[in-house]
Amino acid sequence: MTAHPILHVMLMSLAAGCESIRLTGCWQVQSTPLDQPFADSVLSAEWMEIPECAHIQTMLYPDQPYWGDRLRAINDCAWVYRRTFTLPERPFRRARLRFEAVDYFAEVWVNGHALGTHEGSFNPFEFDITSYLSSGENTLTVRVSAPWDAPDPNGTYPTDHVVRGLIKGLYEHGEGVIPPNVNPIGIWRPVWLILDDGVSVDHVRIHTDLSGRIDVRITAANTIHEKWHGSMALTIRAHNHDGSGAEACIPFTLLPGTHTVDHTLHIPDPRLWWSWDQGDPNLYTLEVTLLDGDQRAISRKRERFGVRTVALKRSPERFEFRLNDRPVFIRGSSYIPALYLAHVDEKSIKRDLALARDANLNLMRVHVHVSPPEVYDLCDEQGFLVWQDFELNWVQETSPDFERRACALQHDMIAMLQNHPSIMTWACHNEPTMLFTRRHNLDHSPDPALYAEAQAQDSTRPVFICSGQMEEDWERSGDSHTYYGALWTTRYTDIYPHRPKLNTEFGFETPAAASTLRQYPEVWERLQHLDGQIESLWAYQAALIQTHIEHFRRLRGETCAGYVHFWLADLVPQVGCGVLDSNRIPKGGYAALRRASQPLLPVLEHDTKRPIALWVFNDTPQTYENAVLRWQVSGGANNVLLSGETTVTIKPNASQRIAAAQWSITSAECAHIRLSLCSESGEVLSENEYDHPFAPLMRPRGYPWKFDPVLGTKVFDRAGAPSLADQSAITALKIIPLRLRESIAEWALRQRLPIPVLRRISRVVDSAR
Repeated sequence: MTAHPILHVMLMSLAAGCESIRLTGCWQVQSTPLDQPFADSVLSAEWMEIPECAHIQTMLYPDQPYWGDRLRAINDCAWVYRRTFTLPERPFRRARLRFEAVDYFAEVWVNGHALGTHEGSFNPFEFDITSYLSSGENTLTVRVSAPWDAPDPNGTYPTDHVVRGLIKGLYEHGEGVIPPNVNPIGIWRPVWLILDDGVSVDHVRIHTDLSGRIDVRITAANTIHEKWHGSMALTIRAHNHDGSGAEACIPFTLLPGTHTVDHTLHIPDPRLWWSWDQGDPNLYTLEVTLLDGDQRAISRKRERFGVRTVALKRSPERFEFRLNDRPVFIRGSSYIPALYLAHVDEKSIKRDLALARDANLNLMRVHVHVSPPEVYDLCDEQGFLVWQDFELNWVQETSPDFERRACALQHDMIAMLQNHPSIMTWACHNEPTMLFTRRHNLDHSPDPALYAEAQAQDSTRPVFICSGQMEEDWERSGDSHTYYGALWTTRYTDIYPHRPKLNTEFGFETPAAASTLRQYPEVWERLQHLDGQIESLWAYQAALIQTHIEHFRRLRGETCAGYVHFWLADLVPQVGCGVLDSNRIPKGGYAALRRASQPLLPVLEHDTKRPIALWVFNDTPQTYENAVLRWQVSGGANNVLLSGETTVTIKPNASQRIAAAQWSITSAECAHIRLSLCSESGEVLSENEYDHPFAPLMRPRGYPWKFDPVLGTKVFDRAGAPSLADQSAITALKIIPLRLRESIAEWALRQRLPIPVLRRISRVVDSAR
């Protein structure tokens, strides 16, 4: 198909001396050899036409963009984008081309002049193109690539079968998260032509404290080769409330080049930003404007922010997050809004956050990627806390060049996002020791450098050098990922002896709803053996989630700062850890997550054999005087075996043991337990329930080892399916019986050896490799 490169423009006036023109409409695109420099490429006369914000995969295969070798072949090529544009008839002194995001490598030309290159999937970048423009038609060309990594001959799928060379979380993340042949590529965010007078406000960093002090650092650029004299106006206004603001106007001289200036404002009686379960998410808008000698605005930058502080109190025994110096218990879930982020819009994000709010979650862990800006804006508005991962996952390269590139991209991430009040922590690398024998990333490169640079760049938030598998290193990390009853052991009640300071992953994979699976015949063909089992698998997921969350919440006063379930919604219609499938149909685990995450919750502690005690968890700042806790125990025929009640005063932000559960029943008799918590006036505040609590379910057959290599996901008891334990490239391991290899792998995944021992083992393994 031959496209006609007609440029449509969207004009946005930023100030009297600055205009931003969005290059809307379609691109012309064609593939070229990946290993051939663009200058040597021979372009075809045939171009295909794709929309302005899209991934190549979804354009070529819109009905099936998830599986198959044809998708893998897309990344074996580079893709050349081309379009033309004409300048508007207005004077300007500088023209810049700004890309909001390109996935992954980009080389850019205007009118045949090479502008430069860029790396990253999420970070905006721009070029000064003033010298290369013509008064008539201009041609913009972009070469985009996202190549696959070379296989590791000593690796094992899905953890280190490749050594990841891209600084990008949304690829090579198997086990039901991202299909093995998907590596998103394309210009997936808008492109802008910015015309101005050569002087601009380019970046604003905002720090706040609870007194209303607002420290602002402004980065401004002067490209006109002479001093610029004028003034800088700073105005703070309430965004979603009626509180006071602040303003200042200062004389300002800007020398040629890029410079920073600091200024402090004070908001009287500031309205603080809170997570939704602690208060109102109050926001302010800061506007920074450069005014010339005639008081004409020539550049303007707006940033939204909240007045709040976050902190993490760390000790070897206990973690505690504090928001505005108040303890806050984390109830979260991991989240990626879509596999192809170009599909994400405000409507879909609002839908997901509404489902998260309905599940009583107060935090979203943005898992191993940087989401579109709208995710953070909406989390700010709706009062969701955000745990922000960087784009590293599992085993990555260890070269000095990779470390340099990773540090640069992490710097971009923090600079982009640090004004969002919702973001409460940074994590540099997800599970770098997923294989406990592979520690080079964590111990040497790039993780120590990433950790040091994140701390230096943002001292206002806690930083984790990594997430998972490093509980002993409580000063730099200390969170845990636990997969009892899932990847690690056959019983979810094995979580009981574990006393985490913060759990940031747990969960269990289950199939999507049958109606979702049947939408894709090739998926249904591989998973139809689960027809009739889906509800029971969902029930197991629900029981595992409830057991884990109630255990973590009981530990609030002793060790635990919160939990982050893995995860909210599946990216593709197959088997995944989501409690929502990719069509957002709730699985059984969603109701369990919602019930167990209620900010106010009555709970029965038990050891799977007998009841132990009644508890009330209160994650709100409110005290409840003379509340009534009621319980009812029923048998198999819904006959009531016993009931009772007690009056209690519920303390704020606390987990409270109310009374021993000395019930004269046997475990065999008990089929159902219902708890209710009522106010003094009789209003039902919260309810909880248990089905057959003294008969815990066993892990389903075939899990977690049987899998489908095409889908890249678990398939439970499908006849003839291969085992993940059989996927190592090290053939010598195959002399060990398969079942024994599976057991050894489960032990290795849940390793709890001291760090010095792990380091010695790692050195031996590295030498052998």
